[in-house]
Amino acid sequence: MTTISRSYTLSNGVEMPSVGLGTYRVQDEEMIDACILEALRSGYRLIDTAAVYRNEVAIGKSLKRILEQNLVPGLTRQDIFLTSKLAPKDQGYEACYQAVQASLENLQVDYIDLYLIHWPGTTKLKQSDPQNAINRAGSWRALEDLYHAKKLRAIGVSNYTLRHLTQLVDQPQSVATAATPGLTETEQASVARTMVVPHVHQFELHPRLLQMDLIQFCQQHRIQVQAYSSLGEGRLVSLTPSPPPEMDAHYNTAPMPGPLDIMPDLIRKYFPTPSNIATTDVSSSMEVDGQATSDPSGTFIINDDALRQKEYSKRAAQILLRWGLQHGAVVIPKSTHPERIRNNIDLFSFEIDQNDMIALDAYSLPGEQTRYCWNPTDVF
Repeated sequence: MTTISRSYTLSNGVEMPSVGLGTYRVQDEEMIDACILEALRSGYRLIDTAAVYRNEVAIGKSLKRILEQNLVPGLTRQDIFLTSKLAPKDQGYEACYQAVQASLENLQVDYIDLYLIHWPGTTKLKQSDPQNAINRAGSWRALEDLYHAKKLRAIGVSNYTLRHLTQLVDQPQSVATAATPGLTETEQASVARTMVVPHVHQFELHPRLLQMDLIQFCQQHRIQVQAYSSLGEGRLVSLTPSPPPEMDAHYNTAPMPGPLDIMPDLIRKYFPTPSNIATTDVSSSMEVDGQATSDPSGTFIINDDALRQKEYSKRAAQILLRWGLQHGAVVIPKSTHPERIRNNIDLFSFEIDQNDMIALDAYSLPGEQTRYCWNPTDVF
């Protein structure tokens, strides 16, 4: 079996855990505290947040309590990898610099392990406005300065298209000049010379949106890929997915496909347990305590719809997260359920074979890709 490391080494030598806890939409302080404690006790060391999640303060309080009370024996701040992100309203050098200082204060830490520009655009600007490019270039210079000041151990971007990323990585001098008109030639050369290539790029990645152009560019430039929405906002792991949430104008609320039709076969293959999903037809089974029995062929089936959904979600999530790991990505599943938090890091005892990886990748053929979250394509 191919070994997947529990951490990746970034281009600057910083170790980044390969599995982390996402905290998007989790704001209640008690819930945050319970989730982080369960995650740390289960082996997670990466906690992913953002200014727009509005939970940095709660996370800071929780981590301080857990460390001070030694609730995870031996755990120190140095063992935890904290990620936060810049709100789109804070694009530009000065606003970005101040936003990072606010995140440091909110999280009650002296440094943040990874800080990302969350979105390539700026709040209240039209997507077509060239000021978007100028603002994010200014934000990047602020992150570089904070990185050199050791307030940030690593810096990166999120939701950048290949065009945005190429502009940042391959054209640093032109971007910096556009961001700061009036620079002397010496100053322009200095800006270009001190360019820091992003250490991490976080973007939507799952079998229905395999963005190979971004993955390959990141590999060529030693940028660590980090996947978000690995479970397709839950639609890829639910037999009865709920309607998409109401979000901002960039969020995809159109009708979207749900579970992959290959998934029941993969669950049977990689998790051949008495509670696996064999069929939705239970007519040939004999019920035992309303749970699972086997048909005459010896194939186990689940008779209770709730149990079937629970088992499907659990195993489908593990397969999708493992798929991300095998594509070299860091994954950050979010859950507020203790059992699911534990299940979502149990990804190292099996491997998806090459044929099944190809079959999963095939759901992302050109013209058939699905975004479950935000679309940055039209941001200048």
